[in-house]
Amino acid sequence: MHRRDSDHYSLRIQHTLYPTAYLLRLTGDTPPTGHELAAAFHHAAEWALPLIVDLSALGFGNEELLRHLLHAHRAGLTLIGPISDSFQRRLDTTGVTDLFTIRPTLDAALDSPGHPRR
Repeated sequence: MHRRDSDHYSLRIQHTLYPTAYLLRLTGDTPPTGHELAAAFHHAAEWALPLIVDLSALGFGNEELLRHLLHAHRAGLTLIGPISDSFQRRLDTTGVTDLFTIRPTLDAALDSPGHPRR
């Protein structure tokens, strides 16, 4: 688990490996620059499994997070919501909302196509 605290932002990233997917659970707010975020997505990609990103406890998601999600989308990505109003506005404003599969729970995400339980 990685943690970054600053004056106004705090992001906690929890990694969990499942047999058919890799989960990143983001809690808090993404900082203006976050090397931890880039490292987390890089580490997840090394497992070569479909990625699930839990955004249900994320308050603020910045453009860097959106960039990582768009990149991960190419390799297989499911999001867990609900998604915060501010990050939902970012998705809507950039016109990418429909690119993402959003599920309400981890169980639903694991049962999504591309993440069959074994």
